[in-house]
Amino acid sequence: MTKQKRRNALPVVLVLGLIVAAVIILLLGFVFGLRYSTLDSGAKFLGRFRDGAPYKGTAYFTELKAKYNGETKTLTYENGDVYVGDVKDLLPDGNGKMTYASGDLYEGAWLAGVKEGVGTAIYTSGDTYSGEWKGGKHQGHGVYTFADGSSYTGYFVDNMKNGTGIYTYANGDRFEGAFTDDMKNGKGTYTWANGNVYSGDFVNDVRTGTGTYTWANGDRYEGDFQNGKLHGKGTYTWAAEEGTQPRVYTGYFKEGIIDPQPYGEQPAA
Repeated sequence: MTKQKRRNALPVVLVLGLIVAAVIILLLGFVFGLRYSTLDSGAKFLGRFRDGAPYKGTAYFTELKAKYNGETKTLTYENGDVYVGDVKDLLPDGNGKMTYASGDLYEGAWLAGVKEGVGTAIYTSGDTYSGEWKGGKHQGHGVYTFADGSSYTGYFVDNMKNGTGIYTYANGDRFEGAFTDDMKNGKGTYTWANGNVYSGDFVNDVRTGTGTYTWANGDRYEGDFQNGKLHGKGTYTWAAEEGTQPRVYTGYFKEGIIDPQPYGEQPAA
């Protein structure tokens, strides 16, 4: 055989060798129960199946892969996340616990790989959330506890406080009322740790509208507020000593102080 013929034969031999190797691998895979399949979820799996479902092997997702062990119901992702629990087509589905590489943890209900239902998350910041989830977000009723000791119990939409709820501050203050996008909006009652109480309207976390403010010493104001201050028309009643009549002023206020012009009456001496 000439040198030219030997050179031409080399690629043919290589191709045949690769084909034989592939056939051997396929035969070994068949003998040992290895298969490659695309699941309904879109994930691909190379490994052993049991009762028609993935059992042990490697799962390939759009952007990462994971080792799956059906015996321990564990998905170990290449990014360091680890999930233990129910799966469907290699996606968390049912009840399970995900420990993220970041240190965050979630334990609860899943649907098609997304947190959905009731569950608890513990964040590395020290915050925790326990309640309802939808589409991977706080959605519905839940309790969010902050690392500083403050907490919110109420309704969420898209991870934000929306609807009615109670916010208890670490310093002992307390608010109960309506929220929109994490801010106090609408009717509510704010009780300070020192005993002062405001009940009325809020706009973007600020007392604005009409309401009643009662001081711990017994003073009371009922009327209009703007930017957190007595502003507009209202009635201020000073606390009276026992056996005496309280002093009362009904009129107009401006940025927290009495505004006698052009309306209003000065309080009696």
